[in-house]
Amino acid sequence: MFQFAFLLGIVFICFNLIWLLFSSLLKMLLGKTGNVEKYILRVSQSYFLASVTALATINYGEHFYSFNSLVVIGSIVLFLYLINKIEQRRKIMQFNMQLNKDYVSFNSSNLKYDIIVAILTVVFYVYAVYNPACVQNGVNDRLYSAITNLYDMFFIGFVIGIIGVFFIISIFIKGFVSFQLIYKQFSEMINGDKPTAFDETEGYTEYEIVEEDE
Repeated sequence: MFQFAFLLGIVFICFNLIWLLFSSLLKMLLGKTGNVEKYILRVSQSYFLASVTALATINYGEHFYSFNSLVVIGSIVLFLYLINKIEQRRKIMQFNMQLNKDYVSFNSSNLKYDIIVAILTVVFYVYAVYNPACVQNGVNDRLYSAITNLYDMFFIGFVIGIIGVFFIISIFIKGFVSFQLIYKQFSEMINGDKPTAFDETEGYTEYEIVEEDE
């Protein structure tokens, strides 16, 4: 099971490198983008991440005796990874807010949207694993091939492999902590224990999320 989790960690690392290159080129071409464009880009990123994760699960499952167990592990790893990214964005927001409030572009309502996107990403991953036709297309196949080729490169693959061990351990440790923190915050927003919207007199609250440059 750890071997499969390690494989997913490698997929996440390689995917992030490729997506960082893609998003950087896109920003150079389009310039500054608004919140709507940023969320479209984030949803697209989630779709492709779920797709390549599903392809990795399908390929690995051909040599594994319990395919359903792989899907459960894959769902947990993917969800913890996404939750950890949400918590990281929240921390970045808090840091940037202390330096420059004008830099912050998301308010408290975006927390629930990010969580919904994370849940839908995992749901789509599970669906794609059992219905591979929905992700087996030219774009996803090329992206997955680029990920495997990147990992197969001699020196880069070696470095990614070392990072991957610590990366997957970090996903489990930080992911559970992030899940507890975000679940607490989300519950407070739903139950009304704390203000669910940002205070216009103050600017922003601790629930806000800043866009992550990837």
